[in-house]
Amino acid sequence: MNATEAKFQTRDKLMMSAKQMLVRLGPDSPLTRGALNLHARQRGFRIAFGEAISISRGSSVMRLSKSALQMVPYMLDYFDLYFSSFEPSAENGLALLDFSSPRFHRYRKTGVEFYFPSIPEEEYGGQYTSHYCPGPGDVVFDLGANAGATAWYFSNMVGDAGRVFAFEPDDCNYECLLRNIEHHGLKNVVPLKKALGGFTGSAVFNMDGTLAAGLADLVAYTKASQLRTVDVLTLADACALAGAVPRFIKMDVEGAEISIVSQSLDFLRANPVHFTVDSSHVVGGRMTHFALDRLFSSIGYSVESSAESGQMFTWAAPAPASVRPN
Repeated sequence: MNATEAKFQTRDKLMMSAKQMLVRLGPDSPLTRGALNLHARQRGFRIAFGEAISISRGSSVMRLSKSALQMVPYMLDYFDLYFSSFEPSAENGLALLDFSSPRFHRYRKTGVEFYFPSIPEEEYGGQYTSHYCPGPGDVVFDLGANAGATAWYFSNMVGDAGRVFAFEPDDCNYECLLRNIEHHGLKNVVPLKKALGGFTGSAVFNMDGTLAAGLADLVAYTKASQLRTVDVLTLADACALAGAVPRFIKMDVEGAEISIVSQSLDFLRANPVHFTVDSSHVVGGRMTHFALDRLFSSIGYSVESSAESGQMFTWAAPAPASVRPN
């Protein structure tokens, strides 16, 4: 690491420490409210604190639960994206996106609605399937399935002859996943309340019912009241449970991607799989795509990482000669 990288890493650690302190103080703390109000005003937003946290600009209002406090800066960054992705409701002449409690939200582009526990998944824009698109009959693993929006897309891609195994350990997210499977009649989606990691056993998981739920030793913000023990599987053991090796894996597991892949290198040499990984997470002070690039390359996979879509993704594919026939 050169001097410039060290400087930025030190700055980022200090900023994270400050954010963690504000989250620990909670949404009712004058210090937390003051810091968020200042940050919001600098961005042209207003924030109001009541039973929920309201973020507004002009006639557009977004509501978050107080438990989603750590997501406020993120939602300021993606405010416009969410309003362009979801149909708001009308309330007192305002356009409202209410993410403060579980409810249905409808995507603008497809018109499809899903029941989300809180902040919904962004509308799928093709990033997961830009390098490999599952086809009829494929087996897909959706690791970090959340409420099942991406599982719905994969379900339609693989058809009746294919299967989608949706792994989601968070209690609230999993209940929404089950509800969406039933709501959309997804007969080829198999929900599994399991986490994946670098070992098979159990681990502590921070269940906050958001997109950032993850293994407690990897996520930035945890609360004692949200910590639960979950079952963890290696990729090989997950395949044994499913009774199949997937042709394609979508992975969004809040930093656990490094341990999953590093433990599975021998398995992936013998069982070629196409991957798309959300590699925007930070582990050990570095974004996970650096480690993933090295790990996949070490077993002869072609690998590419890019943030061109606005978020870092890593795509990996086995050598053509090793790809299994349908």
